[in-house]
Amino acid sequence: MQMRPIVDRLQTEFEGRVAFAYFNAADGMAGQALFESLQLPGHPGSLLYDADGAERYRGFGVVNEEVLRAALETVLGEE
Repeated sequence: MQMRPIVDRLQTEFEGRVAFAYFNAADGMAGQALFESLQLPGHPGSLLYDADGAERYRGFGVVNEEVLRAALETVLGEE
């Protein structure tokens, strides 16, 4: 199981309420540097930030879609 299909579904579901950005450590120096600067220990990694830029969620590996959806709803105050 990969994260991209899960994230793609959630991106469609939360369209207009959440901005999604994708980075791939395997893309070369820039992607790897970003993973290192964010202290992500491996791939995939999922980070959620609130509107003020505060990190509110950090997940590693393949994260269950319901867990990620709940985290997004919490950040949006929809829990």
